[in-house]
Amino acid sequence: MHVIIKKMLLFGIAVVALACQTSEPMGGTAEVRRDGDKIIIVDQTGKSWDVTHAVNEYGFQARAFQFGIGPFAIRPIQNPTMLSPGDAGYPSPQSDFLTIGYDHNGDKRAYPLYVMGSHEIVDEQFGQTHVAVAY
Repeated sequence: MHVIIKKMLLFGIAVVALACQTSEPMGGTAEVRRDGDKIIIVDQTGKSWDVTHAVNEYGFQARAFQFGIGPFAIRPIQNPTMLSPGDAGYPSPQSDFLTIGYDHNGDKRAYPLYVMGSHEIVDEQFGQTHVAVAY
């Protein structure tokens, strides 16, 4: 049984490794523009990014930059309402999911990874202290 599981695991790793190999960045290459001495790339939303320093100082290739969906595309969770034991919707002790935990001077909070995967950042406040929880 263990041999079969090991073979399946190795096969899965090989498939993932092959699938991840590409000569072009995921999502394509960025459009490159020149503005005088500046080297500019343009993301999918049309926002321009100055990459002159990265190209000139570190040898990055402007065409090799990946472009994403632009800034502000993934909305953070802002000042979430936390549940306490006994509240409607509070997970049962038998619940099985991963969380990111944070403890600020005894004020403990947990953020489920299945939620963080869609938002990546929680803007939170502990008393007068502002905290960004990132995943």
